Amino acid sequence: MKISDFLEFSEVDKKLWIGIAGVSAVVIILLSVFATTSPFYWVERFVITILEMFVPGYLITKLFFDKVAFSEYPVADKFIVSLTLSIATVQTLYFLSTYVRTYGLNVDEDVISSDKIAVALVLLVIAGAFGIKYYLLRKKTSTPAS
Repeated sequence: MKISDFLEFSEVDKKLWIGIAGVSAVVIILLSVFATTSPFYWVERFVITILEMFVPGYLITKLFFDKVAFSEYPVADKFIVSLTLSIATVQTLYFLSTYVRTYGLNVDEDVISSDKIAVALVLLVIAGAFGIKYYLLRKKTSTPAS
């Protein structure tokens, strides 16, 4: 199977990513001008934020709810659904893993890096979404034995 079997990018997706890049660039420039930290620090923070807070929900939306429309603004609809799904999946799993790590396993938070857990959860959610879509596509294309 090819990636085109899973994802097809439309004009709405292009507008969404151009909007995210534009807003991020403006905010990074403003923070670089008015803050004392390096611009590279802000670029890193925005990349991590987009990776953790948007990409998992966006991929779930693309795989399962690509034609979702609540209003006459499909870009805003896709952004809201993607952000909501990312928060519902990654942040909930992160909270549960932090809770289990400190109380269930009785391990100090400094022993296991929070950054590594967050990245692992993002990859887990993305892999799970692609795995479910792969299973559904295989199930759809397989012929029942008679």
